[in-house]
Amino acid sequence: MQVSHRFLSDRLEQSGRARNNTLTGFHTSLLEVLPHAAAYVTKDGSFLVHNQQMKALCAAKGVSPVPLSLPALLSEKCWRRCEPVLSAAFGGIPAQASGAILMQSGETFCHHMICTSFVSLPGERQAVLVQFELEQNREDEMVVMSEPVNNAAFSGKEEPGFDLMEHFPDDVLVFGASESVEARAEKLLQLIGSDYDANLLAEALASLEGGLPQTLYIPENRSFQSAGRAADRQMCEVRVVPIPGAGQEQLGNRASMAVIRRNVDCPQETAENRRLAYLDPLTGLENRRAFTRALKRELKRLATDTETGLAVLYIDLDEFKKVNDLGGHDAGDDMLLRVAACLRLTLGEFGTAARIGGDEFAGMVPVASEEAALDIAEEILGAFDRIRLEVGDRVFTIGGSIGVAYLGGGIKLRETDAAALLGLADRACLRGKRFGGRSVQVHAVQPQDFEGVGGELVDLPEPGSFRGNELTLYAMPIVCLKRGKPWGSEILLRLKGDRARGLSSRAWISAAERSGFIAKVDAWTLDKVLDAAERNSDRSILTMNVSAESARDPNFRDGLYQRLSVNPLLAAKLCLEIAEKDFLREPASVQAFFRFVNELGCQTAIDDFAGHWPVLSRLTGLRVDWLKLESSLTQQVVEEPAKAAILNGLVRAAHELGIKVIAKHVETSEEARLLCELDIEAAQGFFFGRPEPWPGA
Repeated sequence: MQVSHRFLSDRLEQSGRARNNTLTGFHTSLLEVLPHAAAYVTKDGSFLVHNQQMKALCAAKGVSPVPLSLPALLSEKCWRRCEPVLSAAFGGIPAQASGAILMQSGETFCHHMICTSFVSLPGERQAVLVQFELEQNREDEMVVMSEPVNNAAFSGKEEPGFDLMEHFPDDVLVFGASESVEARAEKLLQLIGSDYDANLLAEALASLEGGLPQTLYIPENRSFQSAGRAADRQMCEVRVVPIPGAGQEQLGNRASMAVIRRNVDCPQETAENRRLAYLDPLTGLENRRAFTRALKRELKRLATDTETGLAVLYIDLDEFKKVNDLGGHDAGDDMLLRVAACLRLTLGEFGTAARIGGDEFAGMVPVASEEAALDIAEEILGAFDRIRLEVGDRVFTIGGSIGVAYLGGGIKLRETDAAALLGLADRACLRGKRFGGRSVQVHAVQPQDFEGVGGELVDLPEPGSFRGNELTLYAMPIVCLKRGKPWGSEILLRLKGDRARGLSSRAWISAAERSGFIAKVDAWTLDKVLDAAERNSDRSILTMNVSAESARDPNFRDGLYQRLSVNPLLAAKLCLEIAEKDFLREPASVQAFFRFVNELGCQTAIDDFAGHWPVLSRLTGLRVDWLKLESSLTQQVVEEPAKAAILNGLVRAAHELGIKVIAKHVETSEEARLLCELDIEAAQGFFFGRPEPWPGA
């Protein structure tokens, strides 16, 4: 499907990047780039909007202006044939009607009516995209359905020179012109030995049009819909053929013969199997095979469309393993379904989303520029941030790393380059993971990229291979806002040496968590912090982050207990933080750990607190001293009074519970002043000082 730069601009406008756009205008733009006559059609056949090709086709057929609906355009018989096809499309099944489709004048209007792309329009209207093609011989993969008669599908050919004996028949039955459709139905069912409803079969026979052979598929028993064995799901194919010289009446009212074949695969089931072969069974998204096939079609379009490019996205979920490990595989499946829904919504009607691995997804969407591709990827990450999955007393969140391969319009690639293009997006995604995940990396594709696309990226080093002399500590000051004096320091872990090049601490810490090595890293950090606290006589507080793995690791607890048993005064200098996401995932473990360290005399904090209700609702029973606010709560409070008011209410609620608050990422004096006015006790950020190598280490 070709997509123009003009309607992509409409899409950007609709998404909030510009104004004064309507969904109707957007779909009108789509119609104009389709190669055939096309229209958006409602359930009753009314035209909501049509393209210029539709107008030109009607004019060429002597009809101007375009009628208001399909019933007003087509003959009564053809509308009856097309109506169930339209109904099937509204049921979510792409459908087509083939064969000569006549206008009310009797002239052929087209030979294929193809219904796809069910959409919801403003004002609670619903429509499907209908295209009218003139070609008589056309191969298409769409499902051909007809709903009104249970389990019966109709198809036909246009020329009378068809091959009646395409397959050798099991039986042939001749109907006289005087026989009623009821009598014909009874004879058919008796010959076949089927218990199918005779009235439904008679209704199907009565609806057959003259002049062309028609095919019915009849189940041999009523239990077909629920039959479990393949043998029970076989159909009888009944090909009803007019006898020459018998006039042009309805096929059910003229002399004809029925060519019968037994044990034929149900066409609906065959179509469903073909559909499932290209779908991920869990999420309903396309699978890798279908995505690659669709990508090949897009590469053909790009070769001729110089205005519109293509964004290919590779999406790898961050920390999905924790959802499976802590919540169970049902929770993992539920999370994947929510991710799939986010992708469908964000990529929209003209994008394609696929699941290509366990926690790996892909997407593509026509975009006007590299910047637009970046915007869409960031929208996906924003949608992921809003996902909350509650399983018992746990609440799971999800993130992702996205690699984008942006291909500009007019670049000619071979179909065989489709897999390589997805590989470029995968490499960009891996590059993002090296910098800690939850990021977007965009690569502007050039033809020369495909010469060396098989090159290997440098793998992340194994966390277990880190040695103590490759780890170092940095300190970031925390300031008391009321007094304007230092309150303490947050101790941050960093990697040094050659292997630290291009690798963020967040990336390798994430790798250490996945490998189960993070508790040893936390223990190493804790020893360094306590060693420094013993050497320094001042009372400043040292805060450090503790992973959920360490919180439930008995060895980590024992090490902390032993150190503080020897020197209990050190506890007053130590504040242990656990990230909100870890608390949401493992509330029982974190609560038990906080009770343990509080009894030792240490302070506790929830880091990156975003004000989520599952945490707020537990604060009354949680022994925590500090909330360290997530940056989104404190940023832009100076420019947005409403946001400052919400933050003020959150701080007051924390104070009511006896919990103090630390603001993070403070960068200006105006922010510091306002946060102080909101009674926030302490703050950290570049305004107060950047992380520096810690002398205590």
